[in-house]
Amino acid sequence: MEKRDFLKEPLISPWGLKKEKKETQVDALFEKYARKDLNLGSSASTARIGNITSGLAPYTGQWTDREMLHLLRRTGFGYKKIEVDILKLLTMSQAVDLVLQVNPTPPPEPVNWYQNLVADENGVPYGSSWVKSAFNSYTAGILTNAYRSEGLKLWLLGQALNKDITIREKMVWFWYHFIPVDFDDILESANLYCANNSARICYNYMKMFRDFATGNFKSLIRTMATQPAMMYYLNNQANSKAAPDENFAREIMELFTLGKGPDSQYTQQDVIQAAKVLTGWRVQNLNQPDPVTTFVSLLHDTTNKQFSSFFNNTVITGTGADELDKFINMIFAKSEVVSRYVCRRLYRFFVYYDIDENIETNIIQPLAQTLVNNNWEMLPVLKQLFKSEHFYDMANRGVMIKSPFDLVIGSMRSLNITHNVADQTNHHAQYQLWYTISEAVLDTIDQVMGEVPNVSGWPAYYQNPSFYQYWINTNTIQKRFNYLQVLFSGFISGANGLLTLIQLSELPFVKQFPNATCRDPDLLVTECVKYLLPVDLSPEQKETIKRDTLLYQQVNDNYWTSAWDTYISNPTLTNENIVKARLRSLFANLLQLAEFQLT
Repeated sequence: MEKRDFLKEPLISPWGLKKEKKETQVDALFEKYARKDLNLGSSASTARIGNITSGLAPYTGQWTDREMLHLLRRTGFGYKKIEVDILKLLTMSQAVDLVLQVNPTPPPEPVNWYQNLVADENGVPYGSSWVKSAFNSYTAGILTNAYRSEGLKLWLLGQALNKDITIREKMVWFWYHFIPVDFDDILESANLYCANNSARICYNYMKMFRDFATGNFKSLIRTMATQPAMMYYLNNQANSKAAPDENFAREIMELFTLGKGPDSQYTQQDVIQAAKVLTGWRVQNLNQPDPVTTFVSLLHDTTNKQFSSFFNNTVITGTGADELDKFINMIFAKSEVVSRYVCRRLYRFFVYYDIDENIETNIIQPLAQTLVNNNWEMLPVLKQLFKSEHFYDMANRGVMIKSPFDLVIGSMRSLNITHNVADQTNHHAQYQLWYTISEAVLDTIDQVMGEVPNVSGWPAYYQNPSFYQYWINTNTIQKRFNYLQVLFSGFISGANGLLTLIQLSELPFVKQFPNATCRDPDLLVTECVKYLLPVDLSPEQKETIKRDTLLYQQVNDNYWTSAWDTYISNPTLTNENIVKARLRSLFANLLQLAEFQLT
């Protein structure tokens, strides 16, 4: 990791790379706060620094802003200070309950934002939802569907940017990385009506994750198995007795339920038999408002399916449609394997990626037992984890490299950077703003809504030994810092006659704090460090930051206090600019630290 001077380094364009690489210093703090020797750009050690023995006993330590921020950072994308203020009124247990209390009311659906670019070929009015608007012809609506598909990705970004205090949006993306489909693959598939209806089925797939956000894992898997998007993505739509296709049969076991660890002993013969079980399911009425997947008996293999000793030599007889449920029941009968696999995925997404013997024994196995005991309901597992002493263990704070989603969405939310247009009826301008963020930022650092590298998802969530380090390479680290730099210089997004400035504004951020905090440079630096970084800095570091920024190399604290008091009593442009310049220096100093890349 490197420090960058955000206020001095030039840009070619708002989203381009720097013209030249300047001399930089290595930030030793990155290693100090990482539990692993990250060795970014090279192979990483897998040994934890220290022996982490904390377990799932309820956390009884201090419940301060730092614990609240840790909870909000891990269960959401960044935070809003008002969310911290809400949690201050609650106990730890009440706070976790609130964060896990997902609102069942669905958000407004994606709309026709593209009317100024192309008229909707089904006549959906500007600003109206298109999710039930199906195209009956094979050729009509292809252009409209392309705009809808792009709009769906942007709408998903908007849901994350405008999330409430709950875990719902973070769970949507946990499930999506776990059980993904690639929107473009479905758009480009050869299946009838996909080229002009793919946006609708991808929307329904993501809605499934929202509906099951903290719900029943087994029910989610059963629903997913016949979701049109998955039927097309892993080709079960083409699976028939005449031409068995093993793709979905393999992945439902290897990636979605059992995993491929040493305790998962299914065989290739099991994959072959599973493919036979899954023959005959077909998406119907894709060209209608509500497509369904039904069982077509003529396409189904009616022979008995013999499974291996791993599945207790189970035989699924050729009885037809109910074989799918028998197959899923057979998988979930391997309750220890399935539950531990899911809980490992959950742990690596929300806590940390290194699962050693202590973590397996003290965290994974008890969580897995909770999942089984509660008939595959996820909510009790999430409550147990987020209320545990292990979750709040200092060893688990500030040790995950932020995903691009966390970096971009989290920083925009936490720093109160504008991500909505002033006129919410100007849908074109709103979607254009989200497009700017998605294509110009997220795409350059390797994570875009609705686009996955393959059926396994993003390597950072599953690939030994480096996991999160896959987010960092010589290309993406430059662009990560470049993104933060652009937040200072600002950029404009505009469409349909509406311009929106997207820029970090430090003054409104610090004004969230009491005036007594703002006028005291020590308190202000401490508060900004707490809210912007996942780990604290030493008193010496904070003193240096204060001197170099708020005091402009002076030694007397009154140099800042006087400037702040003068601005508050007489907020002229001149006085405001004096304060803003020093605050900008403070924020630039903090955001360039390696800790800001961690969560």
